[in-house]
Formats: sequence, C-alpha cells, structure tokens
Amino acid sequence: MMIKQTLTGVAFAIVASGASSTELQQSDPISARIFLELHSIQKLAGNIRPLVSAPGQAFRVIDGEVLALGKLKIRLIGIDAPEAAQQCNSQSGDIWDCAGRASDRVQDIMDLAERVECFSSQPESRGHYIATCDADGQDVGALLVAEGLAWPDRDQGYYQPEVTTAQADGLGIWQAHTPPPWEWRQEQH
Repeated sequence: MMIKQTLTGVAFAIVASGASSTELQQSDPISARIFLELHSIQKLAGNIRPLVSAPGQAFRVIDGEVLALGKLKIRLIGIDAPEAAQQCNSQSGDIWDCAGRASDRVQDIMDLAERVECFSSQPESRGHYIATCDADGQDVGALLVAEGLAWPDRDQGYYQPEVTTAQADGLGIWQAHTPPPWEWRQEQH
C-alpha cells in the first residue's frame, strides 16, 4: 500500500511539473483553473514548496486581497475584494463598510492561523506575487468568497461553489445589489 501511494505521488508530481505554472497566463481562466488543479495535485503528492510559509501573525494585511510579509506583497488569486473607499448596500437599504470588513476578516484569519503558506505561479506587473494562501490548510480566498466578503475574479472563473452558496444565503456583499469592484472602479474614473 505504501509503495502504491508513493508511486501515485511521484506520477502526480511528474504530470504536475510537466506543465509549469510560470507558463500560465494570469488572465486566462483555463490557465487559472489549471494552476489551482496543479497546486492541489502537487500538494497531495507532497511535492510543492510554498513561496512563503510563516505564522499568520507575521503577515500584514494591506486590504481584503493583499497581504505583506516583510517587503514581499501577495495578492490573493481568484478574488476581487471591495476597494478601500467602496461601500456596500445592505438589505435594509443602508450602506456598510464592506472593504473594512473584508480587511478585518483577513486580519482575523491571519491572527488565528498557526501557519500560512502561500503558493504562487508568478509575480504580476506591480511587483506583487499572485498566490493562493492557505491559513492552517484553508484557502483564504475561498473563505472570503464563501462569507460574502469578496467577489470571485470575473476573468478566472473559480470559487463558484463558494459564491453560489454566499449568494443563496444573502451573505455580506450579496445582501443587496452592490456594484462589484471592477464596475465601481470604472464609475470612479
């Protein structure tokens, strides 16, 4: 049984490493899905090293989708959190500070996590690394989308189960219509 598991892990690692994640274009939704699948396969096989691995308290939260560790900045892949000045509509017709709530939730996740590991395919043009970050094994981006504190990135097409549940339950940003950040940014310019 042990030999079979080892051979399976090696086979997954060979297949996963054959398609280097650095070759994937970040704006291509198929590439993004492939990156997440490869990441999952490599994690299962135990053959992937994180970009960073540190206690959650070592991270600074810049906003709902950007973390920092020292001079290293990491943008969470696959989500678009509310912009700093953006307000969201509530079910009662009031507005609430959804950007602040998203940042606070990420801070809570980091403060409680014994270990945060971020896995990256490549740096983006602004010098940030685009990464998926796991806090004690839970995908931080998936948690934010599931709690209604971030939209799934419209161009990458994942976190669909999480967004479907959050929408159905009317959580956070799904309480009432709120323009997503990409529309909000266009309105501001």
